[in-house]
Amino acid sequence: MGTSPRTLPQVPRRIALVDESGCAATSALLADAAEALPVYARLAGTQAPELVRARAGRDVASCDTVLLALKLDGTNPRVEELPISYAPTGARVYALLCTEGDPGVATYLLAELDERCEELGLRWCGGLAVGDADLLPRITGCPRMGWARRRVSEAVDELLIALLANKSVGERYVRPSRYARLIGRRR
Repeated sequence: MGTSPRTLPQVPRRIALVDESGCAATSALLADAAEALPVYARLAGTQAPELVRARAGRDVASCDTVLLALKLDGTNPRVEELPISYAPTGARVYALLCTEGDPGVATYLLAELDERCEELGLRWCGGLAVGDADLLPRITGCPRMGWARRRVSEAVDELLIALLANKSVGERYVRPSRYARLIGRRR
């Protein structure tokens, strides 16, 4: 009962923001995305997509693009249980993954998401793995492009620009700056 890939709009019209973990780090990344998407759409001269805080499968089913936020902490649902299963055929899927340490540990989940999207007839467009993500809520008050947040903010911006342009972002791994990691751990 999915939508044909040909009928999906070239630019996203409805984006499901899915926070599967509900932790402070994924919430911070999705809040940043929700704030930045309309700004980038306006700068690109396009209409801002409708952002849907997806809480159930039916929310995802009504969207042409999914931005999935997930924290890797050992209690993650299996990839088959994620709400992307409800997305219409041909929908674009992007991921924001948070880890407590090295962002490289997300490599396996990015690969699993790619495979799952292929199984479901979805278009996997890549993801961003953010290491030391537990620091994000602690440095949220810092300037977005300041020394503490710049690396993560630039990586999120690249993902959002690709999302608005209907492009793949590939896979990217990033952490807050070393100094931010030192300062953030003290707070």
